[in-house]
Amino acid sequence: MKEIIGILDEMLRDKVIDDYVIGGATALVYYSEPTFTEDIDVFILLEQRRSSPLIDLSGVYKYLTSKRNARVEGQYVFLADFPVQFLVPYDELSRDAFANAVRVHFKGMSVKIFELEYLMAIMIQLGKEKYRERLRRVLVEKKYDDDRLAAILEKYKLLPKWKSLQESLGGS
Repeated sequence: MKEIIGILDEMLRDKVIDDYVIGGATALVYYSEPTFTEDIDVFILLEQRRSSPLIDLSGVYKYLTSKRNARVEGQYVFLADFPVQFLVPYDELSRDAFANAVRVHFKGMSVKIFELEYLMAIMIQLGKEKYRERLRRVLVEKKYDDDRLAAILEKYKLLPKWKSLQESLGGS
């Protein structure tokens, strides 16, 4: 992970990307017990995104394959033999999560990650089965701010979905 963060910081310095935030299960590890993930989700901002509705990641892939000898397989770029998925914030919730990311110190690294309540909101929004167990664990650990989560869910009209999901997960 440390090597991947170093590569991402290098991409910032070289202006390949404008910013990045770690999301998904990798970010969740900061707040909760480790959970299985097949990749690292890296949300990035690109200058071109502001002027075009199309997202072109070819510059990211070209940089990494030529400068870092990375290999691309499907949606993954393998950095330090670990699959990394580069994503751009894709809707208002993910853009808000990106804008409200927090810088944390984790295992000797300084890195920006999504706040726990935004991670939860995204998992609730996407509704995938794999997120149910992650949400169940977060419910048990109770490390999130109920009021903050409720405000985010209310803003994105996800509160009814959360209440229903909470009941099925055995939370309150």
